[in-house]
Amino acid sequence: MSRPRVRWSAVAVVAAGLTLSGCGGDHSGEAAATSSAPSASAGGGVADGGGSPAATPSGSRSAASGGRCRTADLGFAIVPTSRAKNPNLQYALTITLTNKGATSCVLNGYPGVDLVGPLTWSLARQTAVQPHRVTVRPGATTTFNIFYLPYVQGSGDEFKPTRIVVTPPGETHSHTLPWPVGSILLQDAATHPGTYVSPVGAK
Repeated sequence: MSRPRVRWSAVAVVAAGLTLSGCGGDHSGEAAATSSAPSASAGGGVADGGGSPAATPSGSRSAASGGRCRTADLGFAIVPTSRAKNPNLQYALTITLTNKGATSCVLNGYPGVDLVGPLTWSLARQTAVQPHRVTVRPGATTTFNIFYLPYVQGSGDEFKPTRIVVTPPGETHSHTLPWPVGSILLQDAATHPGTYVSPVGAK
């Protein structure tokens, strides 16, 4: 009678083994499916089958860039220029805008420019030049111009600005620079003043 018990025990062991191998087969299939499908990482990259994050594609980085340049991410400076001595000559003061951010950004249009002194003069725009989209890479610089007529005794009303308040296109925050030259001819009520601002990126 002991032999049948042995046979049934062997059958039970074999059945148990088949059951265990079936469970193991299901889990290995899940593991294989998991390793073959990439998973998104928190940083926007893709994790490979080993679980280590892959580098974010350059296309993803460029898609995240290209937003409007913020005032806080721009460096402002004045290109040195000479003062005009002839009231019939129009001079240009060039302002540089440098991207201090980590990604490219876009400037499109006219900056807001106020000349501040005894009064505040909000400058007109140079309509002869059409604005265009300017993409500024990190560390790169673009410019705009303030065209002005200098004041000479007897040429009209004198205006002595002390500072320039610049608001980049699309922004509400401003940056202040010192006015680096002398008095200019006040034409704040003129229809076509000789003092005005160009769009960003204009030559």
